[in-house]
Amino acid sequence: MPGPPSIFDTPHAASAAPSSLSNYIQPNLGHGLRIWWAFFWPTTVISAVLTIAANSYLKFLYENSNVSGSLLRPILKYDVYIFSYVVAFFAMYYILRKNFRHFRIGLLTHRGGEGSEILETTLLRTARVWWTYSWRSFIYGLIAAFVTAIPRGVLVGLFGRNRGLESLVAVLVSTALSGAVGLFVVYSNILDEDFGDFRVCLLPRPEPNAVPGTPAANPAVS
Repeated sequence: MPGPPSIFDTPHAASAAPSSLSNYIQPNLGHGLRIWWAFFWPTTVISAVLTIAANSYLKFLYENSNVSGSLLRPILKYDVYIFSYVVAFFAMYYILRKNFRHFRIGLLTHRGGEGSEILETTLLRTARVWWTYSWRSFIYGLIAAFVTAIPRGVLVGLFGRNRGLESLVAVLVSTALSGAVGLFVVYSNILDEDFGDFRVCLLPRPEPNAVPGTPAANPAVS
């Protein structure tokens, strides 16, 4: 007798499966985790490396040239956000085209309804998904930061005697919070959601010898 379903098998509740697709995969939290991780870790690592490199160069420039500190200060303060959003765009483009182990992401016409076809992942369509991810992550991040302000302060304060350790814990807590928010947005606001004239769906990986003309083997370009 099968046991109760786990959270990883719970169907995505945002919308029903497209009726015209027999091979449609209903997203669950397991899919969300795989997609989020493939998006989150390269975005975090690449943007961090770019930020450290840029800040090091700007500090070198300030110490060895006549560039005003008032000019460099805003760049040093906000370049991490610029790099994060730019890298996130290209990471999203990569994710929307990536074949995962047992599934892939498909952009379907007609909101996944009758007669829907798979669209090519273009930069414009990526921008729509990226923009939704970015602004929702920003809003939800502000809410999460406000709600967790006191416990985060207590946790970081436990290491107050060691400034280096305190800074490390603060970075780890901030990264974990950002990751949790990102996972929520990917699972709840991107998978199985409509973006203009297309819907983000999960489909099986294309067969190596797929017959030409099938939706999975012949994406439509609008």
